[in-house]
Amino acid sequence: MRSLTDFLRWLPGVAPRKAYTLVMEGDLLSRELKRDLHPRNDSLFDLVTVVGPDAAAAILQAYKDGRLPMQRGKAVQEAPEAEAYLRDAEPLREEIRERKRRKDCVDDIVLVRESDFLDHHFMNRIFYKNAGPGPARLTLAGIDVSKDLRGFSSNSGKSTGYEYSFTWTGSDGVRRSSSSGLPSEAFNRRNDVKRNWGLHE
Repeated sequence: MRSLTDFLRWLPGVAPRKAYTLVMEGDLLSRELKRDLHPRNDSLFDLVTVVGPDAAAAILQAYKDGRLPMQRGKAVQEAPEAEAYLRDAEPLREEIRERKRRKDCVDDIVLVRESDFLDHHFMNRIFYKNAGPGPARLTLAGIDVSKDLRGFSSNSGKSTGYEYSFTWTGSDGVRRSSSSGLPSEAFNRRNDVKRNWGLHE
């Protein structure tokens, strides 16, 4: 899915900042259509909004009708990139459905699929919500999944970085795992027996 900012840039002559404010805060879109504007991801630090096909179609029609703020001296033109985006409406709707399923999985683990297991960030959110922050076991998609946690102290000993990993035997009988990888603290002196000298306990 494309960001709302990108979509507005595909509309020749539009004043993008004013149009963005109108879409997000004005009455250009109905309440129902505003539900087709989605956060790009669940990070608190990522405030990008992506636009679904229904909201995009309404914005494009508003552009054609001359209801979007325009740059001085600019007129409505053909918008081939925006039109192409709308032609991919069904794959976009499927992506939205999948995003909603994954969001709902955190609260309802019945919705988790085996294919989700390889996304360790996603798995960590599921385990944190349903089993707490430490090592744990959950049955997901009919498969027992184990979470392991290893902590690595900073050189000062005041903070700790963690590696979390998940292991399971897949429906095909193959043992698999996914992991966050080692944190930066794992490579410091305190966690290296050859260099761990002169540090206070």
